[in-house]
Amino acid sequence: MDNLYNSTAVKIKAMRSTLPDLLLEKHFELQPSLKEKYSERQTALYKEDTAYHLSYLSEAISANEPLLFNEYLSWAKSFFANLPVTDEEIILNLELLRDEAASKLSDGEINILKSFVNKGIEHYKTFDPEIPSFIDDKKPLASIAKSYLDHLIKGDKNPAQESILNCVKNSVPIKDIYLHVFQVTQRETGRLWQINRLSVAQEHYITAATQFIMSRLYPYLFSSTQKKQKIIISCTAGELHELGARMVADFFEMDGWDSYYFGANTPPASLINAIQTYKPAVVALSVSMTFNLSSLTELISEIRRNPALNEIKIIVGGFPFLISPNLWQHVGADGCASDALAAINLASQLTNTNK
Repeated sequence: MDNLYNSTAVKIKAMRSTLPDLLLEKHFELQPSLKEKYSERQTALYKEDTAYHLSYLSEAISANEPLLFNEYLSWAKSFFANLPVTDEEIILNLELLRDEAASKLSDGEINILKSFVNKGIEHYKTFDPEIPSFIDDKKPLASIAKSYLDHLIKGDKNPAQESILNCVKNSVPIKDIYLHVFQVTQRETGRLWQINRLSVAQEHYITAATQFIMSRLYPYLFSSTQKKQKIIISCTAGELHELGARMVADFFEMDGWDSYYFGANTPPASLINAIQTYKPAVVALSVSMTFNLSSLTELISEIRRNPALNEIKIIVGGFPFLISPNLWQHVGADGCASDALAAINLASQLTNTNK
């Protein structure tokens, strides 16, 4: 059965180069008024969005996890709710995608495709696109997080930085600042971009500013108690969202581990060479975008095939694993963690490292 899901996923992924153009033509035939309304840029975006649909769909099918595709469609509905795109247009696009893709698949593959897309369409129809803020007044440091993000949205890095340094002076634990300010405001930044309240430039500025402010805290990170354990933390190939992985690396340093952080979009060959060189007890791999799960799975398989790396424990984290808690088994890891603190607990458990 797994082979059937895999073959379906591979074929759908391959359609990204041809299906978007075909769907656009058929969509225009069914809705001629849309062709008159669309500019050249909107036409290009339609094709781009269709390719994303196919990418997310193929990864969800590969993992046999409809929740992954449904969650992507939740994101899409919230995103399009603030643009001149109707639900009817999106649903018709998905129906066309389903029917055209089905014409290129075997009977068993068609059943899988239709099951995933039909569930996705029903989810899209009923999903409420309103997304609550990630900054919850009832959570620790909520007022600091709100003030911090407000400053960065305005482009005022210095007062944002000062608010964090004041927390340190007032003996707020660094881990609390990471979890309740940096992590929360990064998620809130993504939400504000999704609902068209922030530009891409603002989002990038906030992330870059947070990385800089985190670097100002490095003198406070290093633990006096060393555990003589090594960990490599990296994003998989194609993954550009690295701040979460950076936070994980910092947490391990605070916990006394010797961490090696390799950042975004690390080539698999380079990462495996580093694993062989540094011989860590644990490798932690991060994925934020569902369409990078295939790269992650291939990387873990390559590590597992190397006899010299048999003893290494592999943990994974990132948004797809929050959606599907058992997804770590599909990619071949030893476990997954919901945040940096959970990653330390899991790594300690897997290696019998005393806290």
